[in-house]
Amino acid sequence: MGFIMDGLEAEAYDRTYSDRHLIGRIIRYFRPKLPVMIFVAVMVVLSSLLDTAFPILIAQTLDTLQTSRTVQTVVLLAAAIFVAGVLSWLCNFFRQWYTARAVGDVVLNLRNDAFKGVLARDMSFYDEFPSGKIVSRVTSDTEEFATVVTLTLNLLSQFLLFFLIVAVLFYRSLHLALLTFVIAPVIVLLALGFRRIARNVTRRSQRSLARVNANVQEVVSGITVAKNFRQEQNMYNEFKQVNEQSYQVNVRSGFVYNGIFPLLVMVANLGTTIVVYFGGLGVLDHSVSAGVWFLFVQSINLFWFPLTSIASFWSQFQLGLSASERVFALLDADPRVKQIDSQPVGRLAGEVEFKDLFFSYNDRQTVLRDFTLTIKAGETIALVGHTGAGKSSLGKLIARFYEFQGGQLLIDGRDIRTF
Repeated sequence: MGFIMDGLEAEAYDRTYSDRHLIGRIIRYFRPKLPVMIFVAVMVVLSSLLDTAFPILIAQTLDTLQTSRTVQTVVLLAAAIFVAGVLSWLCNFFRQWYTARAVGDVVLNLRNDAFKGVLARDMSFYDEFPSGKIVSRVTSDTEEFATVVTLTLNLLSQFLLFFLIVAVLFYRSLHLALLTFVIAPVIVLLALGFRRIARNVTRRSQRSLARVNANVQEVVSGITVAKNFRQEQNMYNEFKQVNEQSYQVNVRSGFVYNGIFPLLVMVANLGTTIVVYFGGLGVLDHSVSAGVWFLFVQSINLFWFPLTSIASFWSQFQLGLSASERVFALLDADPRVKQIDSQPVGRLAGEVEFKDLFFSYNDRQTVLRDFTLTIKAGETIALVGHTGAGKSSLGKLIARFYEFQGGQLLIDGRDIRTF
């Protein structure tokens, strides 16, 4: 367990957002696509209505053939079923097409924002956090973000279909409809209980992928030095360990995701058996027509699928939320180089003054302590000192790559943090 979870802790700048907060930010990205999403919603409603009509038409066909066994009746009912199927396919096609367009545009904007966030972070951020993990957030996590909306629309379609089917079933036979609902609470409880596990598992999976990306990126960027010192085997051994950890995490993730769905299907099949048995008895004693019984048997998948899909959708939904959480954490990371004002800057003479300046890259090592130095405009000086004495740090502080922790840094007598 220690090996599997080692190195998968959250980064220091990671944040935990509530589902409501994440969904609210995601909706803001989709706000410019409101007309397209309204059209998609209309297609979802039409598709659900047509899918509901399909088993009803078949049931009506069976009941009608009991009294009117003519070729014309069969042709009309068959044509109605065919038209309903074609229209349902068309509605689903347009829904999928425009959903893909809208989601693709949103992912493009989100990735642009994520890249702006990368450019906005200061140098100390990249000293502390591996660049490969940051790249993973801009590429892989923004792609996973798209699953949130796509799966939400699919789930919306399924639930709309579910409520329509429930209304029809209760209208046709109250007795069989109540029997159909016997197993519903069990499925709902199992699916909701899966929620917390799914979020934790997806977070670890994404962090393990980020570690693999970081390791590969560091190897490629430093391959020349590694070959000069014949360190290929050490680099391979390190990658092998990281890759093995990613494999173990993904195996556990697959076990969790693939284990819950068969359990829910088993419970749903138990409900199907109840409906088939008692519905068959109703047909035998003529309390239920053959068409109604077939309607229940045909509709049972349409009834159970949304409930069983809560778990499968929810696992992917949590994957998308976890990915968006990681992207938003990158966007919301607090800058360490902070300007206290944004005054206009004219032509600078170039005088630089350090007054009792204190600076360290981290809490463990102090680079400059009570450092004082004045460099006149146009003056040339030489900085001499051992490695790590802080020579290059002075230039980085002037360039505002890093934030100093105490004292003052003045340019032409003005605080460098004011312009």
